[in-house]
Formats: sequence, C-alpha cells, structure tokens
Amino acid sequence: MDVLPASPALILLAGGGTLVSTVAAALFVCYLRPAYILILLRWYNVWKTGFKIKFVKAAGRQVAYMERGEPRDGEPSMLFLHGFTDRKETWCEMIKYLPEHLHLIAVDLPGHGDTEIKPDDDLSFQNGLVILHQFVGAIGLDRTQFHIVGISMGGAIAGCYAASHPEQVSALTMMCPAGVRTPPLEHIGPLLIPESTTALKEMLDRVFYDWKVVEPPEMILEGVLELRKPRHDFYRKMLTESRKTPDILEKEYMDKITAPTQVIWGKHDQILPPSAAAVLEKAVPNCRVDLLDRCGHAPGNERPRKTASLLIRFRESILNNE
Repeated sequence: MDVLPASPALILLAGGGTLVSTVAAALFVCYLRPAYILILLRWYNVWKTGFKIKFVKAAGRQVAYMERGEPRDGEPSMLFLHGFTDRKETWCEMIKYLPEHLHLIAVDLPGHGDTEIKPDDDLSFQNGLVILHQFVGAIGLDRTQFHIVGISMGGAIAGCYAASHPEQVSALTMMCPAGVRTPPLEHIGPLLIPESTTALKEMLDRVFYDWKVVEPPEMILEGVLELRKPRHDFYRKMLTESRKTPDILEKEYMDKITAPTQVIWGKHDQILPPSAAAVLEKAVPNCRVDLLDRCGHAPGNERPRKTASLLIRFRESILNNE
C-alpha cells in the first residue's frame, strides 16, 4: 500500500519522454481493463484514510482486514462489518469523518473481498458467527470490550454477535440490518448479483436514493461487474443458505442483546424495510433509532458525514453515561 504515497515523487523524477509513455500506457491499460481504475481508487481511499491492509489466519483461512490507530483506554475499538457482496473498503467514505484517534478495524467477511474462500465452507449464519469470533480472538480484539458496527447483512451479524458475546461488546450500531422482517430473498437476492450493466443499474436504483447525481460512465460499470463476477457462484450459494434463516436476528437473537444499541436507517431504503427499525427499538433495551432523509440502503456512502456524526454522538452518550 506504500506505492501510492510514493507515486508523486516517481512522477517528478521521470524524464519527459518516459513520463509521457508511462501515462499513455497507464491510460491504455485502464481503458482496456476499467476494473484497474476501481482497484487504484480503492487503494487510494485506504491510504487516504490512514488504514493498513493486514491478513491473519483464523478459522483455517486467511482473513483480510484493514486497521487504523491503536487501542486506547476509555475509547472502545470499533469493528466494522460490510454487507452482502461488498467489502471492507466500503467504509472508507464514512470513516474519513471519524476522529483520527479512534482504533478502527474493518474486516472482509468470509468469501468477500480479499478473505479466502474455502470450497467446503459451511455457509450457515451460525458458522459465520463462529468465524468472526475466531477472527476477533486472532487479532486480540477480545482483550477489552469493543463497539461493533454493521450494515445490511453485516448489521444482522453485528446484532447476533452482540447477543452471543455480550461480554465483548460495549456498544452496537446496526445500519439497515437484515434479519428483521426481511422481504422474500428470492426477490431481492438476484437483484444483488447483477450479470449485466443494465442489471447493475437496476441494483443501484434500489440500493441508493439517487446514485445518478454523479452517474459513472459505462466503462466504470463494466469494471464493477468484472470485479464482482468471480464471486457470483459463492454469493448464490450464500443466498441459498440464507433463505433458511431470513429473520434470524428477529427470531433468535434480538431479545438477547444487552449492549447499548443504535439503529441507523435510510427512510428511502428499497432493499430492506425501514419499518423494521421500530421492531428493534421495541425489542432491544436501551435502543435508539436514527432515520435519515434522502437516503436508501447505504447510509455510510450516501450520507457519510451525517452517519459519522450520528455514530459519534451515540458513542459519546455511552461514554458519558447520558
């Protein structure tokens, strides 16, 4: 990851002809493989937000995660869990608005991002919790209580983890979590595994309140598909397994959550129903709900500054015993 900070120096040292040919070659490669543009942007966002990419062996696999900062007394570390078909870097946009002194970790969940896929993986929700628990232990995050944050599928996992390991979790934030009043997965599942740019646009229309404010060119959408398609078979298997427990958070874990809880939901979410927030508010003790205007299923990407502000306000209220 230290290649990006060094790039300006390399450009200044390059000779005129060499610089022109290098830039031309880079543009040519990016034009042929637009996915490379997205990979470069991903690396840049990781570097810009101060994260380091790391790997650890947990549950018999290489688990990828990114980390920023060091644990501090009186400031619980934060663990971020992404949603279905997403990856750890999705948090960068919101995290840039969080205080720099916080110790932050974002992990690629099994089969996502750079975390290893096992051909014989048990894809049940319960085994996913076991793998996450082993990851937490492998990086030493279980030495003190931490604040767990998840969105969509990651929100359901965060809630179930907080219920399963109350001794480890000091605070819980769920953004548009799955597992509560979930619509039929045969309707929303295929939408999240697009096979064409047309299908990808349909997915974006449903995920975001208004993604066309800055609509990317067709080649960028093609790059998105190129990066996603190698994992489509895994996503379909995971979706099939998820159909066995669509409302697992509501039916098996929700009433066991003891940590102070925050639910953030976009009022215009078309993937999972915002009305489920009221179900959580009623069932989980010490639960607060924040609903966001002009926001769909991705608060951290659509309203990053506001979402970060709500997250910090919630943390401070706990630390100050308000």
